[in-house]
Amino acid sequence: MGAVAAAEPVRDSSFAVHEARSLLVNGVYRISAQVEYQLGDQALEALEHGVPLVLEIKIQVYRQREWLWSEQVAQLRQRYQLRYHALSRRYLVHSFNTGVQHSFQYLEDALQAIGTLYDLPLLDARLLEPEGEYELRLRADLDIEELPTPIRLWAYLSSGWGVKSDWYTWPLEP
Repeated sequence: MGAVAAAEPVRDSSFAVHEARSLLVNGVYRISAQVEYQLGDQALEALEHGVPLVLEIKIQVYRQREWLWSEQVAQLRQRYQLRYHALSRRYLVHSFNTGVQHSFQYLEDALQAIGTLYDLPLLDARLLEPEGEYELRLRADLDIEELPTPIRLWAYLSSGWGVKSDWYTWPLEP
């Protein structure tokens, strides 16, 4: 009787914001957050074959209004390129915002570095109305528009690529 091999489950990508907070320091609001990234099988295979992935964290500030829709008063995007360097067997993380690049031996360490925002300057407090009510929103996603064209076309048709976290919201006190 022959052995039957069990098929391995397909791993999907998932992003989740676990914690985010803001703090007013010397007249500037600063953000700290923790985002968990899990890349699915398709994204991992592409990464291992030299396709760079762009991960983005979007932060938005909205002023709540009584009779109208909320008004966006600020937006910040943190963008990172993750690539695998096959010769050195290292994962490279390049921040588009700062131009700084870091190297990691393990993918998990690279993803944790991308997902850790600490004391990030967001907004000058003078830009907010003292009596206003404000809300912060944060979301992480994989930017498929940055993929090479042949893979981008495939990504549009596949559910494993269009991954975004839910919006994480919390009040901002001016």
